[in-house]
Amino acid sequence: MRLVPFLLGVVLLLGPRSGWGCQLPATDQTTCWNSSGSVIPCAGTGEDGDLREGAPLAYVDNGDGTVTDVTTGLMWEKLSHDGTVHDDHNTYTWANAISGHVATLNRTNFARHNDWRLPNVRELLSIVTYQNLLPTVAPAFDNHCSSGCDVTRCSCTFSGDTWTSTSEADSPSNQWFVDFQDGQVGAGLEHGSGPVRAVRDASTGCSLPATGQTTCWDSSRNVIPCAGTGQDGELRKGAPLAYVDNGNGTVTDLNTGLVWEKLSDDGTVHDKDNLYTWADAFTAHVATLNGMSFAGHTDWRLPNVRELQAIVDYQTINPAVASAFNNNCSRGCQATTCSCTASGDYWSSTSSVSDPWNAWYVRFSYGRVDAFGRTGGKSSAASVRAVRGASTSNTTTSSTSSTTTSTSTTQAPTTTTSTTRAPTTTTTTSTTTTTQPPTTTTATSTTSTTTTTTTSTTTTTTTLPICGDVNGDGVVNIGDALVIAQFDVGLRQCAVASFSQPTVCDVNGDGACNIGDALKMAQCDVGLIGCAFTCRSFACP
Repeated sequence: MRLVPFLLGVVLLLGPRSGWGCQLPATDQTTCWNSSGSVIPCAGTGEDGDLREGAPLAYVDNGDGTVTDVTTGLMWEKLSHDGTVHDDHNTYTWANAISGHVATLNRTNFARHNDWRLPNVRELLSIVTYQNLLPTVAPAFDNHCSSGCDVTRCSCTFSGDTWTSTSEADSPSNQWFVDFQDGQVGAGLEHGSGPVRAVRDASTGCSLPATGQTTCWDSSRNVIPCAGTGQDGELRKGAPLAYVDNGNGTVTDLNTGLVWEKLSDDGTVHDKDNLYTWADAFTAHVATLNGMSFAGHTDWRLPNVRELQAIVDYQTINPAVASAFNNNCSRGCQATTCSCTASGDYWSSTSSVSDPWNAWYVRFSYGRVDAFGRTGGKSSAASVRAVRGASTSNTTTSSTSSTTTSTSTTQAPTTTTSTTRAPTTTTTTSTTTTTQPPTTTTATSTTSTTTTTTTSTTTTTTTLPICGDVNGDGVVNIGDALVIAQFDVGLRQCAVASFSQPTVCDVNGDGACNIGDALKMAQCDVGLIGCAFTCRSFACP
């Protein structure tokens, strides 16, 4: 069932930040440039510097040589300039990055932890900021760096290629690196050695999507057992990749909440073979989708570079995407019946700060992130895949146009009756709807005294919550499923926002509030079952 990946991923999430998904870190780009590289006003351009999508970059220096990313919860090793194991100019082969640098941190219990590891490519890219250069990081990773400074007094970043734990599936003797000179993601590190910045998991934040890599290789490209290697294929950090086809030409990423345009092979605006200059990506492709209210929405946009890289699957090649973005693709197929991805370059909305006549793109043949490999820069032609945020709602057609909103029409306050509440319910949580007068409420109350008639004006006109609407937003959907899944695994407290209406969580009638209920709510949202649930009473433990 397609909802199983969702429920597997949902228990790894430590809390939603936007809608029901986890926002990716923003790129931090705040400037806009035209195709000639000139700075222009951002308003209305649709560029990354205009929209600034994502969670604002936020970091905490822990005072022990580490920095915690508030958005992802990852704890990062700070680097120094003092000749120790933390020195930013230390270089390692890929094997020694794990067996040397990381092993030393764990053996010495650095910052009182022994679970340090090499970050995967998605994690390391997450600390890149696309507004700065040399190095392209936030000040938390580059301040007060001078000769002799240690990690408790300064923070250093070498402006060059830094190792990740992720191998290049196309040529697995190479490993992916992030270039902190400008933010490029490539494979096959020059001279075979480079610096390392270790990372560890923390108990806060919101997991990044995993890379999808599940295989491990040796330096001769041979597949090897993963156990004990410390490679991405062994650790598989991040939330498992999970997507839902909405049946209307779009795919939702259940980790980030982003809704993606599916591409086709039918000669329409969605055709995978359509190519656009960077300017036309905004004014032609995206504008066309919004003009036609594609999938019932008019807020389609060009993804920023972080968003676009987030759908790369580093286990596959040609194209490097999950099957949700590449299945049943054949000549003439439409976006509602197939999903296509060309193995080429796709524009992002993010400009290159060093060479602003170039824009960042993702090469979906194998997952490279670059801004400098296209002759003609922004004036050259590349593919486009539009995106929109799940938390926005400027739907222009009826709610049946999208499975993620269609449930709102199936619920009404009168569908949940007094039989769904425990006999001890008080008048302040009366089962009457807003159409009932206060005097009727006190007459049907099962427990409280009838003297509340004189004081019921503020407590008895409350509309009965919809069965399953535990977050109180008026509909039953994946947002409610997320809350219940988090509660079941101990990540959310009962009766504390956004789990504000626990009395209506037991939609399967088993007397508990758990993953079983979350599954039914999610099934309801994507149209697999009806949404007119009858709840069994549930009280916070």
